[in-house]
Amino acid sequence: MTIEEMLRSGQVRTAENGLVYAVVPAAAAGGGEGGGEERGEAVGVLDRLVTAVPRSLVPRLGRSACYFVPWLLKQRRSVVVGLVPAPEGETRKVLCHHLDVKPGANLLLISLKFYEHDSYGLAMEFFDKVAYLAALEPDARDEFAQLLRRQIESGKPGEITAEAWEWRTGLAEATAAAQPEAWQNYLRAAETDALGLYMASLYTDIFYEDLFETEPGFPPLAPDLVYERVRAAERLYPANRGFNLQIVRQRPRRRRPAAAASQ
Repeated sequence: MTIEEMLRSGQVRTAENGLVYAVVPAAAAGGGEGGGEERGEAVGVLDRLVTAVPRSLVPRLGRSACYFVPWLLKQRRSVVVGLVPAPEGETRKVLCHHLDVKPGANLLLISLKFYEHDSYGLAMEFFDKVAYLAALEPDARDEFAQLLRRQIESGKPGEITAEAWEWRTGLAEATAAAQPEAWQNYLRAAETDALGLYMASLYTDIFYEDLFETEPGFPPLAPDLVYERVRAAERLYPANRGFNLQIVRQRPRRRRPAAAASQ
């Protein structure tokens, strides 16, 4: 199925927060849609995933729609939607997502079969792409940008992703004339990371240790700075009813005095 065919045949719905999305069912072995009960459970999970996006953030997405599809396949220079598994012996180039950003509208496609056994990965993929679309539209409020400036001035290195660290390094090396553009690139990357992490944290448990992969030249952002960014996102875009942000900051256990320990 081409993307154009999907758009013509898909039944979109609008979540409580105003986000437009659709779930494209896989085809059954004999044609038609897949099993009803299993599909109903999947739709229920996706409903909650979509509804986790804060209502006040949705206007920054502009005209955007998200389609959850069975498979996404790369065919030459185009992307198509797969409704059935690959026949035996056939090799497919499978994609996890496809994002089409245009002046008039944005389209996000996510493959459910790619994340069939990875609900955490599905959530992180969805919220990261929603955050990216939001960050494309600048926020008139300057609170998050001011926070980033204060953190940079503190002298502590690190970012949530290697991409944001690359933009931050470029910002430090940019000439005076290139500073405005370099700053916008860095702000967009850092805000995408913070918003994506914030929304994912509303939906599921996130552990600091799972955020970072060891990469040379990429220092991870300190936990206290991650905390500040996520809390800033919460202030700017409060959680919807039924969702809340809980951050547990572990502290080292105090060692008991030797005398007490020997008793």
